[in-house]
Formats: sequence, C-alpha cells, structure tokens
Amino acid sequence: MNYGGLSIFSGLNLKLLDGKNYSIVGPTGCGKTTLLNIISGVDKPSSGELKFSGEENKGYLLQENVMLPWRTLLENIGLPFEIKQNVNVTNYGVISNFLKLFDLEGFETYYPDALSGGMKQRAALIRCLITEPNLLLLDEPFSNLDFDIKLKIQKILLGYQKQIHSSIVFVTHDIEDAIALSDEVIIFSSRPSSIKEIIKIDLGLTEKDPILARKSDKFPIYFAEIWDKLKY
Repeated sequence: MNYGGLSIFSGLNLKLLDGKNYSIVGPTGCGKTTLLNIISGVDKPSSGELKFSGEENKGYLLQENVMLPWRTLLENIGLPFEIKQNVNVTNYGVISNFLKLFDLEGFETYYPDALSGGMKQRAALIRCLITEPNLLLLDEPFSNLDFDIKLKIQKILLGYQKQIHSSIVFVTHDIEDAIALSDEVIIFSSRPSSIKEIIKIDLGLTEKDPILARKSDKFPIYFAEIWDKLKY
C-alpha cells in the first residue's frame, strides 16, 4: 500500500473472523488508521485485495469525532437515519436508550461547542452503534474518556458485541484496553508495516469484562509480552 508515494505496508496478510474482537497496536505512523480506512472503504489499496465473506454493514468511528457544529447532539447522532431516510419514533427511541446508557441524557439540544471532548466521543460512538453494524471499526475510541466512564462504555460495547454478534477492530495505544477487550492483539512493526506478531488473549474469563480482565493473574503477563514486542 502506497500513500502519497510513501510505502505503508509490506506483505500485510490478515484474516479476521466474525464475532471476534481485534485490537491493532504499533508505533505512531505505522499505518493503523490507514488499515481501518481500507477496511471501511474510505481508502483503496494500491495493490492487493480485500475480501468479505458476506454483506458487511460497517460502522466507523474516526479518531477525530466529526460533529457538525450547526446540529444539536441529537441531530448529529441521528444523521445515519436521515441519510437512509429512515427517521421514525422507533429509531429515536433507540437513540434515547443509548443516551441514557452513555450518560448523555439531557444534552440532546446542546451544540458541539458546548460539549466536552468525552461527550462528543460518546455521541460519535452512539452514532456508529445505532445502525447495528456487524463490523465495527474504532480508531482510538476511548482516548478522551475518563477512566471510570471508559470502563462503563467498554462494558456496554462488549454487551452490544455479544448481542449483535458483530466483529470489532479497534486501534489503540493503550495496551491495557487491547488486552481487556480483544480476542487477539495484532502488533504492527514500524513502517513499511508488517504484522510483527498476533497474540491471542485468554484471561480465563467466561465472558469479557474490562474490570475483571484487569484483575486476572494473566493480565500483567500479557502486558509485559506486548510491551516487549512493541518496544516503544
């Protein structure tokens, strides 16, 4: 993959399975976001190919949460329904439920310039979830969230993933988040990037939980292993 004459990937070969969670970690500038752009269809690879086993309904949370400044919080979140010309009471009931879950109830009429970075990030995540994508692409989805809010949102996200049986691919610089949420942690090398290693995560839990994961005896072992491979 070349971007502006710059070689991004070298021999990248990756297979992702339905219903699994994958995190991508690696040095700054190694192409993590570029890979999400390719999977989402925002960018096209200059070589190679991308295959899906079936029809994909994708949701993509960008690293910078794009909120239209002239629209209220509710109007920004409901934009996917408007684009699909599917605005109805039921769909806005879905948004209302997410607003309660994400502690945004009461801010429906606020404009983006009156919201904190964390609030806008939560709103952007809701906008991704309301269409029930079976492939969720997240670029640094928790970077602006306070730790307690982050763990709550992660629990909600895992519950959603289990209910919809969606696949999640997210980019992060937070090793703890990668371990707590992933079935596999994909470690990229520096540019031109290749897969340095894929580490399968098994914390011995019956189901994923971001809090119980951090209490697992295996958690610091995975942390040390990933840290050694990254060598930031």
